[in-house]
Amino acid sequence: MVDVSRFLNSPAITPTIDEIRAALNGEAPTKIYNPDQKIAPHAYRHDYRAAAVLIPIYHCPIDNQLQVLLTQRSLNMRNHPGQIAFPGGKHDAEDASIQYTALRETLEEVGLAPDCFELLGDLGEYCSISGFCIKPVVAEMTRMSELSLSEEEVEQVHWVPLNHLLDPSNFSYVEREIGNLKRGYFEISYHGLRIWGVTAGIIFGLYQAIENHSHD
Repeated sequence: MVDVSRFLNSPAITPTIDEIRAALNGEAPTKIYNPDQKIAPHAYRHDYRAAAVLIPIYHCPIDNQLQVLLTQRSLNMRNHPGQIAFPGGKHDAEDASIQYTALRETLEEVGLAPDCFELLGDLGEYCSISGFCIKPVVAEMTRMSELSLSEEEVEQVHWVPLNHLLDPSNFSYVEREIGNLKRGYFEISYHGLRIWGVTAGIIFGLYQAIENHSHD
């Protein structure tokens, strides 16, 4: 169990790529804590489908900062239109691995080929109310390539400093009624972007993995 209030008052962390790699190469990761499951457990299925997202991290030489690539889903999509997300999608039976799923979906959505990335490791699964157990795959973007966005899936992309995302003071925890169901989720704001729900929850999981490793 995670003390949400304690997390929100935790210090910011500013890891290097090597520190992220070290944090993700330890013991098998546990599932990311989702406070919504505690509030509305009856709304979560037990027959989950597998999915994966890629967390692409790029060391920008211009400002010497680690930046994270996020997508804004197409406004025409049936599910979660316009929301901020990581590139990713459901695991297909023909996919060689869950890591392959994350890389394949990234190529399809934003045009970045697998050879642009060096995999750093995985986080624990994040189980969503929509019935997916999502495996976040963390990767360093070692080669910048021109983006080619899928018009059907991606409205635009955003680069957000990793340090901003790993600062709990930039998080808020929200509880509200959605469709007559009480829900609870994390939310992060960045220059007008609203990063919330699954995406913010996965970022919370990344913070937890790095912070826990620093105390080992």
